[in-house]
Amino acid sequence: MTTAKNTREMEKIEIATDVLVIGGGYTGLKAADSIAETGYRVILADQKDAGTPGQSSLFGLQPDFQNSLDGLKDAVKANSRVEFLPEARIKTAAGVPGDFTIRLTSDGTEIEKKVGAIVVATDIVSTPLNHIYGLDLSDRVISLSDFEEKLSSADFKKKLDKDKQTVAFLAGFAQDGNPLLMKRILDSVLAVEEAGKNATAYVYINDIKVAGDNLERLYKAGRDAGAIYFKSTQPPEIKQQNDGPAILLHDPVIRSDIEAEPDYLVIEEAMTPGQVNSELADILRIDLGPMGFLQTDNVHRFPVHSNREGIYVIGSTRDIQDLSDTWTDVENAVLDIKQLLGDGTKEVPKFCAVVDREKCVTCLTCYRCCPHGAIYWDDKAVISPVACQACGICASECPQEAIQVTGYSDDELLEQIRTEISGIKNGDPKILAFCCENSALEAGRTADLFHYNLPKGLRLIRVPCAGKVDIHYVLSAFIEGADGVLVMACHPGNCKSETGTTFARWRINNAYQMLEETGIDKNRLEFVTLASNMAPDFAKIAVEMEKRIG
Repeated sequence: MTTAKNTREMEKIEIATDVLVIGGGYTGLKAADSIAETGYRVILADQKDAGTPGQSSLFGLQPDFQNSLDGLKDAVKANSRVEFLPEARIKTAAGVPGDFTIRLTSDGTEIEKKVGAIVVATDIVSTPLNHIYGLDLSDRVISLSDFEEKLSSADFKKKLDKDKQTVAFLAGFAQDGNPLLMKRILDSVLAVEEAGKNATAYVYINDIKVAGDNLERLYKAGRDAGAIYFKSTQPPEIKQQNDGPAILLHDPVIRSDIEAEPDYLVIEEAMTPGQVNSELADILRIDLGPMGFLQTDNVHRFPVHSNREGIYVIGSTRDIQDLSDTWTDVENAVLDIKQLLGDGTKEVPKFCAVVDREKCVTCLTCYRCCPHGAIYWDDKAVISPVACQACGICASECPQEAIQVTGYSDDELLEQIRTEISGIKNGDPKILAFCCENSALEAGRTADLFHYNLPKGLRLIRVPCAGKVDIHYVLSAFIEGADGVLVMACHPGNCKSETGTTFARWRINNAYQMLEETGIDKNRLEFVTLASNMAPDFAKIAVEMEKRIG
């Protein structure tokens, strides 16, 4: 089996090395501090509405660690390599990695900045769910965040013990929750029990989720210290009286009603991304993921990448995370930024993708379909050699055929189709497989290496992404004498170009209609998705195609 080669001439270009960090909470401060330590200049845009900058106890911090975080903002402000922009809002963003132009306002002043990379570090917003329980917040019915704030006071902990206070927690009835929320509750429960022998914690909970780090240990520590858990699929009956809340729950174990009048009723919270995320996604042209986080469930995005080279999403920007995981994200982003920006010069393909300016009519089709934000324009389309990942989606979508990808041009691929088919021995079914180099190609090579049963007349055509497979290639394969054609893409959500599999599937569906109109059995064409480790499946698909056309 043979595949197309891919060689590109390289050139060295100069790029900007300043870094924009969006978000002035703990995550943004840590990112700015760590990036500045590497020698790059940092612009820190402190967006006050980007989320909750971080209550001291949001992550159950110990006092000594909290003190170090409190000094982080002062240290960042004092760093000569960090420019702190208060009350900042991003207005527009243009350009490509190494040459982003950002327009923003800070304290009402319009500012323009040139940066080489962008780090989005917005924070989680914690919203109490008292309305789900039909409760109003008061001095004794309080949110988890407010109770955490109280627990940060040594005087309050003494009061819990001295006044024989009871604290009830509600969790899991208004939402499924998540490991970080569970950790916050378990930390607070343990803190109540450790306040003294006279303080008591009751926990009314639907489902105790302890699948995160140390959660099982925290749960057991709270139970051993005296916390009492009431597990129920239905929320307890709660009456909000003048002298405080009253909780009534039927316990199926002892088969009786249990009533309690706690001194504090702590309400669980929803932890969601800041509302600014959707606005930033539009401005920066990055994909929104589940729940409004700025990272999709794509293996190629982890840990801190967005769909655009040079734009990184860290911490609570991309998922609900505790401080330890957030700090790891910061370290990963710093490593990537150093690799991207280097010393301000970068070696890139000289002709990664080429635009024929005579053919280009500036229809913006390529700009709209590029999943990497690599295309901009002057009077014609321009493709950034830094941002372009050579997926070829733009080339196959261009209605004027004005774009060619180096190593995978139309002429090169059509010539390979002719060569491969003509080289198949007469009598062997001629099967051509267009294979994404990130998935099916590796599966096919592995199947060949380990001598899986493969059709003798099978030939592989390497493509950078299934999104590069043009209908013209498929039809040409049949014209040249192919008995069967396979188009093999990544699984949805595993495509390095995010939308390559989608574009390929659309084109193959159109090809099915064209084949039927010309009288060719559409079963001779098949679109499949594979992962790189699916060699047995690759062989099975190829053999089944051989049987169909035989």
